Amino acid sequence: MIMELPVVETPFSSIMNLLYKSSFPKILNIAVKTGFFESLSRGAKSLSQISQDMATEPHITEALLDVLVSFGFLHYENDQYSLTPISEEYLVKRSPINQLGEIISYSERLSVIDFLEKSLQGDKMVFDHKMWSNEAMSLGMEQGAKAGSMQTVVAFMKRIPGFYDCKNMCDFAGNIGYYSFAILNEHKLLKSTVLDLPEVCQIAKKIKQNESDFDRINFTDFNVATDNNWGFATFDLFFISHFLYQFGAENQLTDFFKKVNHSMKKGGILVSNHGATSLKGDNGNTMAIVELITRLMGYPTHHLPEEKLKKSLSEAGFGEFRIEAPNEAVAFPTLLLAAKKIKDV
Repeated sequence: MIMELPVVETPFSSIMNLLYKSSFPKILNIAVKTGFFESLSRGAKSLSQISQDMATEPHITEALLDVLVSFGFLHYENDQYSLTPISEEYLVKRSPINQLGEIISYSERLSVIDFLEKSLQGDKMVFDHKMWSNEAMSLGMEQGAKAGSMQTVVAFMKRIPGFYDCKNMCDFAGNIGYYSFAILNEHKLLKSTVLDLPEVCQIAKKIKQNESDFDRINFTDFNVATDNNWGFATFDLFFISHFLYQFGAENQLTDFFKKVNHSMKKGGILVSNHGATSLKGDNGNTMAIVELITRLMGYPTHHLPEEKLKKSLSEAGFGEFRIEAPNEAVAFPTLLLAAKKIKDV
């Protein structure tokens, strides 16, 4: 009997490539922790120089360095290895926007995906709303936001007509106020009230007290589940970032925005910074995985559709929308939306 080979219609290489790429976070983590990037931050070196400096086995070292070259984290020319710009920005300690903590944390923490099979069978995790109420997590979120998110938000705000006329901002659920500090640095007449849980405000007052503009930020204890008095017609700028997802999932956005309306002056500006649903390619793949992880952790969602956001804002007295599409150069791209309070409700 003659064996007939089946006709291959689709490339299996696309699956195998994904499987092998899944090893790269661990490879990158080891390269970071071992000190390869720090060694090369002092200048280009040959394989023998690197192996001698790092006290590593040359044969294995060469293969590791070639992986880093292939993925674009190192450059190789004239028998010398050197850092590429992306490594200079994110993988060396001296860079103010380094993401070393995120890389190490991602590679070493227990993966929520390990619980996927049990979750599919109905054994769900309970979300811990206190997970952000610690110093290390707050500083980690701030450092992550420095890698493009804060810059994108500030640039968007600066383009909003009337931004520089604002005097009193609310940074709702603003954690240790890292967005407030970035925004106030661009607007010297603005003051900010950061509303967050008492334990978060306590952390902020401890670790931010010596930072420039600390005296222009009022960290105020607040619990959205129990506190309803946000002040009447107090704010002319209201900023809210990565907080509204549960309200959107539970159809409570309009009620929330009516409270925001009550706290704002007429003509005031609201700015929303939340995960988008329209991403494609690598960012789309990443955000699909983020959404799965979010639900596995017991939280309803990590994206907020533009139309749902605009509909609820309209019902709550806001209009004159300004939309900026997600900046795909930033990790976890967000939809930026600005709206004006056009009437009391």
